Amino acid sequence: MTNTDQSSDHLDIINAVLGLAYNFESYPNHLFKAGYKVSRIEPVIGVPDSINPDILFMSENMGLFAECKGGKFKIGGNLSRYDSIQVRHLIEKGIDIPSESLELDVGIFGLDNLMHLNDQLSKEGIDYPQVVLDGTVEQINGRPFKDQMLNDLFSEPDEIKSHAPLILKFTDSSPAKKIAPFVFTTLMSRSITGRNQFKVRDLTKEVMGNIWDNLDKNLQKTLVDKMKTFLRRCQRKQLKSYLHNNDDVWNIAITDHWKSRKKFTDDCNKFLHGLDQKELFDFY
Repeated sequence: MTNTDQSSDHLDIINAVLGLAYNFESYPNHLFKAGYKVSRIEPVIGVPDSINPDILFMSENMGLFAECKGGKFKIGGNLSRYDSIQVRHLIEKGIDIPSESLELDVGIFGLDNLMHLNDQLSKEGIDYPQVVLDGTVEQINGRPFKDQMLNDLFSEPDEIKSHAPLILKFTDSSPAKKIAPFVFTTLMSRSITGRNQFKVRDLTKEVMGNIWDNLDKNLQKTLVDKMKTFLRRCQRKQLKSYLHNNDDVWNIAITDHWKSRKKFTDDCNKFLHGLDQKELFDFY
């Protein structure tokens, strides 16, 4: 069984870090100011053992791997092996790079758990910059970033005045209850606009939004499979009168009348209520 609290924390931290690369008015934009953009989410880098960073950001001359940590005790297997990644590995992966003289760096991001995690990191001889995003955003431990502009931006605490933006709606470890509202809203929208027929990949892409193209191909496939499992569960339960499929081609059938749409919404809520029961624990 997935630890849903931990996976939820991890997704929250990923979104908090992603938000730093956007120019939102009420949320810190340190990476945006330093010229970084989201390059790839959860890329699998094969060197010689696979390394799976949470996020890769890219500026004109720097690549920054972001490790998002939610726990207090486990540092994971990635952190001790980043030094083996070279620019050629990114090129082989199909990741666009601005220059072959690109310099690579690593940052560890988390909440107040980083206070505890620092001891584990020190024992392993890992001294990457550690940035806390909890009330404020600032570097609290580790060596300086290789990018001087990031050092300047993260050196002083900057108040976080709003929730992290919801850029990545769910990941492969998200429970059904987290996914369902996004899927139901998209299905209703498709019905209203007459786009009743769809393939699972198209629906997944629509639900995920603009960030889809930044997701690693492996992650895209995993999320499509997760969506397929979710739709089949809906079809077996409260939404069986609305969802029909022939292999990978699906159809959402909601009569064009406000009463029918209300009933669909009510049935979606019944499905969600069912997930509050035991089904939540044995779904995936």
